Amino acid sequence: MFFHQLLDPDLGCASYVLGCEGRAVVVDPGIDTGRYLDCLAAEDARLETILETHTHADHVSGREALAAATGARIRVPWGEGEEALAASEVIEVGAVAIEVIAAAGHRPEHIALAVTDSARGKMPWLLLSGDSLLVGDLARPDLAVDPRDGSHALHETLARLCELGDGVEVWPGHVGGSLCGGPGLSAKTSSTIGFERLANPLVSCADGDQLFRALMEKVPPRPPTVERVVARNAGGPPPPPPLRALGAEEVREALGQRPGTILVDGRAAADFEAAHLPGSVNLPLGGSGLGTRAGWVIDPEAPIVVLADGEDDCADLALRLRAVGIDGILGTVPGGVADLRAAGLRLHSEPSIGPGELARRLDGFVVVDVRERAEWEEGHVEGSVHLPLHLLRDADRLPGAPLAVACMSGARAAFAASWLRRQGHEARRVGPGGIPDLAAHGIDLAVGG
Repeated sequence: MFFHQLLDPDLGCASYVLGCEGRAVVVDPGIDTGRYLDCLAAEDARLETILETHTHADHVSGREALAAATGARIRVPWGEGEEALAASEVIEVGAVAIEVIAAAGHRPEHIALAVTDSARGKMPWLLLSGDSLLVGDLARPDLAVDPRDGSHALHETLARLCELGDGVEVWPGHVGGSLCGGPGLSAKTSSTIGFERLANPLVSCADGDQLFRALMEKVPPRPPTVERVVARNAGGPPPPPPLRALGAEEVREALGQRPGTILVDGRAAADFEAAHLPGSVNLPLGGSGLGTRAGWVIDPEAPIVVLADGEDDCADLALRLRAVGIDGILGTVPGGVADLRAAGLRLHSEPSIGPGELARRLDGFVVVDVRERAEWEEGHVEGSVHLPLHLLRDADRLPGAPLAVACMSGARAAFAASWLRRQGHEARRVGPGGIPDLAAHGIDLAVGG
C-alpha cells in the first residue's frame, strides 16, 4: 500500500492519494490537479477512482479536471446511479479495501472512509475522516443544516467512528487554518482515535445538546463563499481556463477603461507600498488564508487582473483565488509594476507606519484593528475600531479621519488597508509589526471586550 497526504496550506485542506499494485484512488482533490498527477507518476500508478467525502463548502473541487486528465471514475455520496457512494460499500484497490461509513453532521451526505491493508491485517488501519473528526476539534455543524440537528448527527457519527478502535489513525480533511473547524483545530496533520478520545474534549460530550453548546460557543466566521462553492461542487466544477499574460494595451484597457476591474497585487507589502496602481488590492504571497481574505470582500463575479513578480507567482495567486470560487480572472501581469508603467498607468506610493511612529502620533489616527475577537481581547488600543477581516465590507461605518490599519504583524493589515483605500478612505498600514508591539513604545493596551 502507498499513502500520501497532500495539503493546501492556504485553506487548511487535506486530500489523499492511496492505492496498491499500480492502482490508485484520490480522496477530496483540490483544484491544483498537477500535484496529484505528480504523485501518481512517482508511484507509477494509474488513477482508477476519485472519491469525495462530501460537498465541500470552502474550496472548489478538482475532481472533474482530474477525471478529465486521467479517465478516472468519480464517486460521490450525493450522486445517483453508479456514481453514488453507499454506506457500507467497499472499494477494493489491490490489497487495499476502503469502506464507506455514513458520517453526517457537517453535512447530511457526509461519509468517512475506513482503510484496511490486508498485507498488514484484517482490521482498519486508517480513517479518512473528512469533515467529521478533526485533530483537536470537530467539524462545524452550521454550514448546511440547523446547527443543533447537525450537532446531534455528529454526536452519533463520533460514536460510530470510535467503534473502529483506538489504534486507528485519523487523517482529516482539514487542519489548522481552515474555517471548517473551530479554535481547537490543530496544525498537526494526523492523530489516532485513541488520542482524540483522551485529548479532544468534544469527543467526550455526553449528548448532542452538550456538543451543540460546545461547538457553537466559539464557532469561527462563516466562510465567505459557501453558497457559491457548494453550488459549483454539487454540479461538477468545470476545469479552470488557462491563464493568459496580458499585453500592455490589454492591461491599459482592463485597468484603465473597464469599470469595476480589480487589480489583485501579490507582491510583498513593502514593495506594494513603494509603487502600486491606485485602487489595487494587496494580497501578499507567502502566508496562508489568502483565498479566504479575498473572499470576504471581492465579488466573485468581478473582473480581476492578477499582478505579481513572475509567472509562477501569478499562477500561485490565481490558483488561490480560483480555489474559493473567484473566477473572473481576465489575465495576469507577470512583470509587476514594470508592466504597469509600460502600459502608461499612473502609480502611487503609500508608506506604512511603524508601531513606534504610530505610538508617537497616535492622536493623529483612528486605529482600525483587523485581528479576530480573541486577539482583540488579549490587548487593543483604547478607543480603536475593531473591524476583523470578515466584517471589512462594513467599512462605511468608519470615520473620515486618517486610519492606521493594524493586525499582529502587518500581513492582514496590508490587505485591509489597500481595500479601505479602494473604498475611498485615507488608510495606512501599520507594519512591520502590529498592535502587540505598541506596548514597548509606551501605549497601554486595554484587555477584554
